[in-house]
Amino acid sequence: MEKLVLHSISYSDDGKKINYNYTADNAIQKYFVKNKPFYSKYLVDISTMPDSIAVIPFLANMLPIAWYAGFTIEVEEIDEAFYNAQELVKSEFVNRENTIISGSLIAKKIVKNQIKGGKTAMLFSGGVDAYATYIRIYDQKPDLITLLGADIEIADHQQWGDFTDFIENEELLKENHKEYIETNLRDFYTYQVELLLKDIGWWGKVQHGLALVGAIAPLSFLYGYEHIYIASSYTDHIDIDWGSTPQLDEKIRWADGVSVIHDGYELKRQDKIDLIANFVTTTNTKFRLRVCYSEKRTEFNCSICEKCFRTILGLILNGKNPNDYGFSVDENIYNKFYQVLDIGGASKGVRYFWWELMEKAKSTDDFYVFNNREAEIKQINDIREGKIDKLLEQKINNPLKGVGKIKFIIRNKFPWLIKLYKKIK
Repeated sequence: MEKLVLHSISYSDDGKKINYNYTADNAIQKYFVKNKPFYSKYLVDISTMPDSIAVIPFLANMLPIAWYAGFTIEVEEIDEAFYNAQELVKSEFVNRENTIISGSLIAKKIVKNQIKGGKTAMLFSGGVDAYATYIRIYDQKPDLITLLGADIEIADHQQWGDFTDFIENEELLKENHKEYIETNLRDFYTYQVELLLKDIGWWGKVQHGLALVGAIAPLSFLYGYEHIYIASSYTDHIDIDWGSTPQLDEKIRWADGVSVIHDGYELKRQDKIDLIANFVTTTNTKFRLRVCYSEKRTEFNCSICEKCFRTILGLILNGKNPNDYGFSVDENIYNKFYQVLDIGGASKGVRYFWWELMEKAKSTDDFYVFNNREAEIKQINDIREGKIDKLLEQKINNPLKGVGKIKFIIRNKFPWLIKLYKKIK
């Protein structure tokens, strides 16, 4: 069996950056970008870590590739709890795919670590899911941890600066300690990894849960995190392949004393918006929701993408003015829903989110009115009667659904062809 070998772990940038020196056999080198080895960088010196903990961010990203591609990863040492946990996580993917996943991990030394401290941390993006979890554990005063390289590209200094300014200056979050991690977790592998799946979507369907949680391991050792929260993206009401679920995330462990909590899985997205709206009402606190990373964004959120739209409508149906939550909209928003949704793609998950909104619309008359209640209630009635749901159903059933994967392969395998096309166009 082909193998990837981690030869050593070193530190740079005053002990803040973990560098991993690894090589891959020729047959599997195609999965990794040459001259872009995986790394993980923190705000603080984490060089006092035992290697058995420092290796976790690396393995959290490499292991799923090994499992699906069928190669072995060799390391010098690994934390005992994480070694056992990765076997359980692997089994979840085996059950989900209903197939044999043959990759494996070999460690020369298995180390028993212990973390004590009783502190709580959570992954924080500033969106609906994250804020819902934050509100639910507000009394625990969690440390907030955000990754550069996940939703925001490492080179996008403008958007990252805007984002960190938001977190640092949001009044509601002022008492929470913040930590930021820079990691090239989406740039170290090639498009060949996407092709390990029946359809593209590696980051969402496989990688992100284990990768995001694993990045926190060094900080947990430094600060004594015993409880790490990751907010749910979906709910137990929908069956969808996703890389972050209670069954996956809550099997992740390292060092005696650390537990991972996948929070809010019993809540629909609209339930979370309801929770946020109720918190704002009862505490008389206002804060912005950062739901959008669109390239169209020139303000806090772009307010014209599908993800913005469903958050905006969720707030409207709670009687809240979306302009108080980081959006910029007026009564014309309803017509824009259909224009944008008709152009863009659709998925089972997206349709489910809009179905939730349709059901919410049926159960409330207390919606926010921008200008003309009579005109806007007609728009709400269209939503109640399923106008958006029918549009998304047609797009999901489109016979050209598989074209996306073909375009993806061409775009990545022949980048020069895309450049030529743009010049001709």
